[in-house]
Amino acid sequence: MSRRREPRPAPALELKTTRLAGIQVILNSAEHAALDTHLSTLFAATPDFFDGEAAVFECGRLPADAPSPDWGWLARELESRGLNPFAVQNASAELAAAAREAGLLVLNDSATAPAVAAEPAPAPAPDPAAAIAALAAAAREAGLLNDDAPAPAAPAAAPTRIIDKPLRSGQRVYAAGGDIVVLAAVNPGAEVIADGSIHVYAPLKGRALAGARGDTSARIFTTQLEAELVSIAGVYRTFDTAPDAAVAKKPAQIRLADASQIVIEPL
Repeated sequence: MSRRREPRPAPALELKTTRLAGIQVILNSAEHAALDTHLSTLFAATPDFFDGEAAVFECGRLPADAPSPDWGWLARELESRGLNPFAVQNASAELAAAAREAGLLVLNDSATAPAVAAEPAPAPAPDPAAAIAALAAAAREAGLLNDDAPAPAAPAAAPTRIIDKPLRSGQRVYAAGGDIVVLAAVNPGAEVIADGSIHVYAPLKGRALAGARGDTSARIFTTQLEAELVSIAGVYRTFDTAPDAAVAKKPAQIRLADASQIVIEPL
């Protein structure tokens, strides 16, 4: 009598090539030891198989109460094996928050799921001048502030970051809190990330991710659109084939419509 064979447990992670996101890293476990063991086994025979391909962590198979993986360690492990992980998708709120802290983006795929809304935009930031005035009024009422005392200055806005040299494959630049202006080519495999908008006055052949902290009003501008991937506030689109003739290798802008759909228009 034959013995019933037990099903083989799923590996800690799986790699899948997708049409939209390059390499999809499917997580079946968040346990550090299991991930470490499987990574060593998976890449033992072909340690140099990948060459800077973009990768997205797929979290849909993890249990709802799964602890967060060590995102920083996991990203570094994959980078050492030739992958370039930059985002997570289908993550719970807790996993997404931990991924953001590790410098990863949280994506909604507008190309495959246009009906799924993007993450809710954060509440508008309070006006610094109004906040300071309100605090000053409260302090004055409490007798803690003299009317003759100078008012505290409002915090300065983040300066625009300017890059005037070409970005090579594997390079990543990030403008925290503001816009970024690139005056040279963004080559395939390079990444430009900004909390605000992105302006590329040269060919954009790599990846551009604007509104990295949820600003749905951010935009991407380029004088020559040949991008691998563009993203606004976590909603992204990749280009396996060239974009429409109206914008391919031409000046274009990328924005969000209804906070959930990537729109590409000629300039």
